[in-house]
Amino acid sequence: MDVTKENFKAVLPSILRVIGKADFVAIDAEFTGLRHNETSRYCELDTPEERYAKTRDAAQSFGMIQFGVTTFRYIREMSAYSHATFCFYLLGKTGEILYYDNSSLKFLADNGFNFNKLYKSGLSYLSLVDEANKRLDYANQSLEPQAPSPIKVTEESAKKFLEETEALMEEFMADKTRDVLVLPGTNISPFFRKILYNNIAAKFKNILVRIVPTDGERNVEIRKFDSKESRIKFLEDEREQILDEKIGFTHVVRKILEVGKPIVGHNLVLDLLHMMEKMVQPLPEKLEQFKSLVKCNIPTVYDTKLLAKDPPFCVDIPVTSLGAVYSDVCSKFNPPHLVIEEGYESYETGSNSKAHDAGFDAFMTGVCFVTMVKKLDGSNWKNKSVVKSKHLDMYANRVNNMSSHDIPFLNLVGPDVQPDRSKIFCVECPSSWTTMHVHGLFHMIKPLKIVWVSSTFLYVIPLEDMDKKACRQHLKNVNASCPPLVRVRLYGDTISSKRKSATDEEVSPIQIRASRIHEFKRLKSVGSDQLSKMTLESPSAEEPPSVISGDNGKKAASKQGKATEDVFSIPDEW
Repeated sequence: MDVTKENFKAVLPSILRVIGKADFVAIDAEFTGLRHNETSRYCELDTPEERYAKTRDAAQSFGMIQFGVTTFRYIREMSAYSHATFCFYLLGKTGEILYYDNSSLKFLADNGFNFNKLYKSGLSYLSLVDEANKRLDYANQSLEPQAPSPIKVTEESAKKFLEETEALMEEFMADKTRDVLVLPGTNISPFFRKILYNNIAAKFKNILVRIVPTDGERNVEIRKFDSKESRIKFLEDEREQILDEKIGFTHVVRKILEVGKPIVGHNLVLDLLHMMEKMVQPLPEKLEQFKSLVKCNIPTVYDTKLLAKDPPFCVDIPVTSLGAVYSDVCSKFNPPHLVIEEGYESYETGSNSKAHDAGFDAFMTGVCFVTMVKKLDGSNWKNKSVVKSKHLDMYANRVNNMSSHDIPFLNLVGPDVQPDRSKIFCVECPSSWTTMHVHGLFHMIKPLKIVWVSSTFLYVIPLEDMDKKACRQHLKNVNASCPPLVRVRLYGDTISSKRKSATDEEVSPIQIRASRIHEFKRLKSVGSDQLSKMTLESPSAEEPPSVISGDNGKKAASKQGKATEDVFSIPDEW
């Protein structure tokens, strides 16, 4: 079901009811862009803090224009899952200024996104913090207007208007069947409106005179009340209604958070940060603060991309993009019986014609989740809902860390994996260097992987295990043969100064570190043997939240990950 401002008020109660009955909620979102500059591109050696900073920047810069929700409820008597799907079009807060990437919007348009529906009927939202602040402002505002002061009327036209209006008001006040009098604004000049606000409001008690836009016309509405208290009560109720409309979609997110049911997504991190930023509170600057915020608001999240990348699914699912996972799961495994929740709308399995519609993507995510957990549970799956499976313990509150060399996931509620990167070489070089130069410098190490960060900085990763002594010897040999303007060190080592090329003269070390150009590749599953070589960093103190040769002409095509590409590209594993 598409939900817009036209039907939101009518269907909201039923949406909240089905969320309350659900075992878990699957979500997906569509955005106006993913990154707005090179410094926001993912690097395979981003630390968790760097990755969070880049994703946070995207969530703060771009809009979330569609949000899909599918509820799943296990019916034990039928050994089936009932489901209901909603697709919300989101226009956002009035006056909110956000970036958009035209390639992102073109991608959505090519996939059938209805921009007319978005801009004509999109829902508004307010963060929970904005709502609380607005209510605080209301508490400090008085709805009692100042006593009007009559003005002197001398012009004949004004006198005539005043006399006619007073007679009209006498008739209106005596009519017990009418509470509102509307005066067409076409023939009412600003001075005449002043007469209404001052003279008429002073003569007749317990009335409310105000401008009400109607069909493009600024009409004057006069409303009468039995008492001053009833007038204040009317204004309070009207203000609450206006605020309620501004809150809009946040009512749905609030319900999802209040019921405390698990949230399931695919490659979930960006969806999660957008939701928290726009509907809960501004994202904190530090990763640990964000983790505290998540712990206070969401009990559990699951990322189906992590499940798909691990055994046994990684054997049968070669590509972990949502559409590919959904297709493989439905064809290679046996999904449980699925029924549409009575009185609601949703989708049937076996079709992906609506891919990249947030509602259908949420549905696909939920189907993948229940089917994969059913596979893990084996014959015992009918005894309980999938969210109670012990096989989910290792995936709880862990979200896929896309395109990372050695950190497979981000832990939302605890310390992150801290891999040993002491055998990775960091290279500063002239901007004229190509991959051939790097291979020539590191000819003694084969095989290796090159990760370009900028035109003058890159990483060299040995792909075969070697001890630290061998790495130090290689570093010594490399430095002995380094040409001018090339500096090499091991990851984690410090150097006294860094040289800048002419092209990067104005780029700070932090920007160089952050401006990694990302090449999307399918990540390999990180098994227990690899994880055993990793260590966990100690969590920092939490702060409680408020709620890949050639000349310069060919260089761009020869450097892996260094080639310029559209700001928005859909990775194979998205």
